[in-house]
Amino acid sequence: MAEQAPFEISQEYAEKLFVHVYVDLKQRTKGDDNFRMYNQLNMARLIRQLLIDGSGLFSLANRYNKCPIRFILGKCGPAPANLESIPEIYTKLNLVPSLNDFPPGYYLEPCRIDSFLAYSPINLSDREFSVREIVKYVANQFGGVHLSPCIKDEDDQILARFNDWLKVGNDGVVLKMVDQITNMTLRGLAPLVKTIEDKYETLAKSAVLSSP
Repeated sequence: MAEQAPFEISQEYAEKLFVHVYVDLKQRTKGDDNFRMYNQLNMARLIRQLLIDGSGLFSLANRYNKCPIRFILGKCGPAPANLESIPEIYTKLNLVPSLNDFPPGYYLEPCRIDSFLAYSPINLSDREFSVREIVKYVANQFGGVHLSPCIKDEDDQILARFNDWLKVGNDGVVLKMVDQITNMTLRGLAPLVKTIEDKYETLAKSAVLSSP
């Protein structure tokens, strides 16, 4: 029997699914406080789907659009001489955070996806945890997608214990970090969402104008 060619997902399907998942993630940030923890768990699940699983839904959606996507981070210290400029589209869409929102001595660094996922926003028990590790822990161990009845991995145990012990407001410190990662993700991916929405709006208008 002849081997069948692989079925290729269409560009339109990948792009529209990306936008739906993005909108779902954004709505979770505005959810009812009574469901806050549930929404935070689902934020991790959706970020995993957008940025981490397989090649990431973002990469599939951006394959043809080629948007200069960057995740803008506030970092402490003198800015490096070769610091990349923030793409103009972020300024046009008013997506560049204000340095006034950061302590003195910070600068803004636009990061590509690999650098963003490797960025460590938190240090617990002398161990730095990356965006990727935090998202995967909450999604894969803490109930975003899967709930492990017994957490065995040493690093995951650190995250679990500190989330129980250390609170920021009413949130465990790890879940609070998911909020911050979500905001950075939404801001970083917004230009691609706008590009895709504009494209299909234009196509829809063209279809109406060309119809008999």
